[in-house]
Amino acid sequence: MEKIMIRRLGVASVAKYVGVAHAILGVIYGFIAMFGGLAVVVEQDQLDVFSKIFASIGAVLIALLVIPGVLFLVGWLYGAVFALIANLILNTSEGIEVDFEKKK
Repeated sequence: MEKIMIRRLGVASVAKYVGVAHAILGVIYGFIAMFGGLAVVVEQDQLDVFSKIFASIGAVLIALLVIPGVLFLVGWLYGAVFALIANLILNTSEGIEVDFEKKK
């Protein structure tokens, strides 16, 4: 077994990783929200055909672009704050020891 001591996390890399993970979840949430938004737009009786088309396009763009983008930003901020706090804890506790085993 090989022992490795983790003393510091890269703030930017952790933030990017968490942000991308949240953006992937945002795409999934966006698809769900897209269908919900389209159903609401289609059922509106006050809108004419062109208004329904433009409202549908807006619902799709918001669901597939804005939601993943906002979740990426939230995830990036969360990852950065987590990495900063983890680095503070790692500095005071002198790191975390991890055991690795190489497979043959």
